Amino acid sequence: MALTRRDIGVLALLACLATAAALVRQPNVPPRTPPLAAHDTAIRTVILKQIEAFGRGDDETAFSFAAPDIRAQFRGPEVFVAMVKAHYKPVYTASKIDFPGRTRTIQQSPEMRVQRVFITDTSGRSTKARYIMQKQPDGSWKIAGCHLIETEQLDI
Repeated sequence: MALTRRDIGVLALLACLATAAALVRQPNVPPRTPPLAAHDTAIRTVILKQIEAFGRGDDETAFSFAAPDIRAQFRGPEVFVAMVKAHYKPVYTASKIDFPGRTRTIQQSPEMRVQRVFITDTSGRSTKARYIMQKQPDGSWKIAGCHLIETEQLDI
């Protein structure tokens, strides 16, 4: 069966329409992400403010973002900051912070959440961190712990 000019024209027209329909259905615009929940925003703010306080050398403010159990364990900002400098150097020398996702609850408790953080220090070395956040009776969030996961990546 031979195709006529008319058949070829119709097939070409259908191919153009199919291409146009595919382009219309999948625009080159990234999907919109829903706004962060209030607790995610508050948790990110606490983490950022503590890291900013470390950067300014403001030990008292950095210590104020620690949960009550951490504050009781270290008894003062000097001891707390000395521990951070010794064991959490990427946090103390952070120059870039990224939050790759939203928080998640720990053991079905909305008062305890984990926030993943990507940290780049002043030398360009990347570190992954998991911040354990604890909701306080007044509704604020405090840092109850931090677990660092070293990587071999450099931020260029």
